Amino acid sequence: MTSIIAGSGDAPRYPSVSVGVHKARCVKIIDLGTQKSDFNGEVSWKRQVLIIFETPEELNSEGQPLTISKFYTLSLHEKSNLGNDLTSWRGRAFSEAEKQSFDISKLLGVPCLLNVMDKNGKPRISSIMPMKKGDPIAEQITQGVVFSLEDFQNGKKEVFNNLSEGIRNIILRSKELEGMNQDQGDEGNGASVGDSPIPF
Repeated sequence: MTSIIAGSGDAPRYPSVSVGVHKARCVKIIDLGTQKSDFNGEVSWKRQVLIIFETPEELNSEGQPLTISKFYTLSLHEKSNLGNDLTSWRGRAFSEAEKQSFDISKLLGVPCLLNVMDKNGKPRISSIMPMKKGDPIAEQITQGVVFSLEDFQNGKKEVFNNLSEGIRNIILRSKELEGMNQDQGDEGNGASVGDSPIPF
């Protein structure tokens, strides 16, 4: 009898942004809601966002720009990753008033330089820097997207429905949407976790 053997095989490989410094542009800002974190057995809940950048000079086989993303806790505390990256990106610290109420949707479409480093075999955004004034960057290709959990809760679900399944599943497990998975049918199943030199 002929055998049919299943093995682990190699995971599919997709093109990814190479290590180094790249011109980039913020193309998607996604509110993930308040997510559960379990660190060394200590459970906490933190409001999180996902920020996605396209890199016009790093292309896939179809000539489309590659993208790279980073998860953040939604906080501008001086020791937070978001606070550090945005301070570096804009080239100055946030005022106390800005820290209390800064609309991160202002980042959409803003160009920058990304320092990409290898971490455990995967490219990760290490830091974000401003581009030099007048330095050219290719036109944006990826459609700009801002997803707000508040809009979703108010019935505006078109943007949500156009997000990838993985991101939708993360949003559906947020504290704000607890219990809503059952109302989404099968969709929730399997969820796991200007001239100014300052652009925003």
